Amino acid sequence: MTEKKAKQMAVLFFFVAGFLLTASALSVFLIDPFFHFHKPWFGLAAYQNDKEYQIPGVLDNLDYGSVLLGSSVVMSVDTGVLEARYASGTVKAVANTAPAPVLAEYLRRAFKSHDLDYVFYGMDVFSFYSDPDNEGTPSDVEYLENENPFDDVWYLWNGQILVEKIPNMLRMSNGAYTWGKAYSFNEGEPAGPDLVLARYEPTGLVEVEQEPWENASGLVMKNLNYLGEIIEAHPETEFIFFLPPYPIVYWDRAYNRGLLDSYEQTLRVCITELLKYGNAKVYATRFNEESLITDMYQYMDDIHGAAAVTDQLAWDIGDPSMEITMENCEEEIAKLDEILWRFKARVDAEGTGFMYEVKQ
Repeated sequence: MTEKKAKQMAVLFFFVAGFLLTASALSVFLIDPFFHFHKPWFGLAAYQNDKEYQIPGVLDNLDYGSVLLGSSVVMSVDTGVLEARYASGTVKAVANTAPAPVLAEYLRRAFKSHDLDYVFYGMDVFSFYSDPDNEGTPSDVEYLENENPFDDVWYLWNGQILVEKIPNMLRMSNGAYTWGKAYSFNEGEPAGPDLVLARYEPTGLVEVEQEPWENASGLVMKNLNYLGEIIEAHPETEFIFFLPPYPIVYWDRAYNRGLLDSYEQTLRVCITELLKYGNAKVYATRFNEESLITDMYQYMDDIHGAAAVTDQLAWDIGDPSMEITMENCEEEIAKLDEILWRFKARVDAEGTGFMYEVKQ
C-alpha cells in the first residue's frame, strides 16, 4: 500500500469513527431514555422502567406537581389514582429498600426544580435505621446524579442505551404505556400462603428478648431531623405520610429477631415528631386492619402486597377516616400489637395450616 493510500485509509477511518461516535451521542441526547438532559421530545412517552438510573432525570426534568416516595412496598401503587384524587401530576421516587437518607435526597432534588403540591411518603419503619452519613450514591449511577458534565460520556457512549433502552422507549411510546404504573411489578403475579410462608419460621409464643430502642434511636432521630428540615423549609407543600400494610408475618418475624419493640417505638416517635409540623399528616392505610394483614392470599411474600393491596392503597392514602393523630397514635399501634399476639397464639396452638383458609 502506498503512503498516499495509507493516509486516505486513515482519514476515512477517523471520519467514519467520528461520524459513528457523533451519531451515537446525538441519538442518546435526542431520545434521552433516562431523561438526563430533558423531558421526552418528539411526542415520546416518558417510559420508566429503570428506577435507579431514571429517577434523577425524572425529578429534574419531567413535568409533575407531586411525588410518591417509598420502598418496593409502594412501588406498584398507581399514581394515576393519586393524580385523579389530588389533581396533581405525580411521579415516583422509589427504591428497593428505600433508606430514609436516599428518599430525603430525592426530595431535595425534586424541590430544586419544582414547587410541589403534595409529597406522598410510604413510611417503612426499617428505612429510618440507615445512617445518612454513610448512605452514598452507587458508583454505577453516580454519573447521572452528579453535576459533572464530563461524566456524561458514560451515558452518551453507552452500548446498552443504544441497543436496548432507546428501542424500548420508542416501542413503548407506540403502545399503551401507563405512567401511573411506572416500576410496578405485582400486576398478574402469583400470591398466596405458599409464597408468604416460604421464609417464615414461626416461634409461636416463645419469649424472645427484644433489643432496646436506644440502639437505633440515634439514627432514627438523625433521619427524622433531616426530613423535618425539608418539611419546615416548604410550608406550602402538604406532606402525607402513610403506613403500608405489611402482612402479619412481617411483624412476627420482627419479634422473632428481637426487633418488634424497637420498631413499634420507632413508629411512635416518627408519628409524633412528624405531626409537630403543621403541613404534615400521617395515615394508617390499613397497616393494622386484621382482615387484610392476616389474609395470606393478599400477599406475594412476607412483605409485598399483591395488586389488590396496592390498588386499594392508592385510594387509602390521605383518607380522613384513617388519619393518625397525637390522640390516637398509641391506640393505632396497640391494635397492631393485639393482632400480632392473637396471630402468634393461634400459630402456637394450630401451626400454620389455618393460613390456607380462604377468608369470606
